Amino acid sequence: MGSPVYYSGYLDVHPPLTKEHAGIVEDVINLRETDQANGIFAAIRASDEPDLPYHGGQMYADDDGSTLQVDEDEQRHGLCSWLGLLLKHFFIPQGYTLNGEIRWDCSDDIDDRGVLYVRDNQIEDVFTVLFDPGPSWQPNHFADEDMKKAIIDVLASADNTGCTSDLTVVSSEALGHLREILAKAP
Repeated sequence: MGSPVYYSGYLDVHPPLTKEHAGIVEDVINLRETDQANGIFAAIRASDEPDLPYHGGQMYADDDGSTLQVDEDEQRHGLCSWLGLLLKHFFIPQGYTLNGEIRWDCSDDIDDRGVLYVRDNQIEDVFTVLFDPGPSWQPNHFADEDMKKAIIDVLASADNTGCTSDLTVVSSEALGHLREILAKAP
């Protein structure tokens, strides 16, 4: 059946949803094939990704239509799929823009957590990286794959030919790439 997931957060909707559009969004999310929602269900079935997510009821529009709130009770995975389908087949064609963040946490799997980032109708599903730094006598240092490659490239470009023993020359290209990555680090 899948592991339980807990969502938190919301998405801003601009302009705010009309009452009619809020009802359509909730009908689609709750798998209710009403007359108003049938056009969206038909567009989804005719699309490149015709499968609907298995679980519904994961979010709802607030009373004034300015935000989409998540249901914070126990849920199942599928919210990212719903957002992608609704963006493609409803929000973008209707002229709505979504922005915000929704976090998820799977109670049965500590590694299954992350954030759905939405900015100007672009959506990214990013897993949270949990890191164990290890004990002080045997630290486990973390660097992502891009950082590791940049450091290896700098080290591989090192050359001390013609230099005194205290100097080494590295490739400006490799060093520039490392600087770009470090500039993005928090």
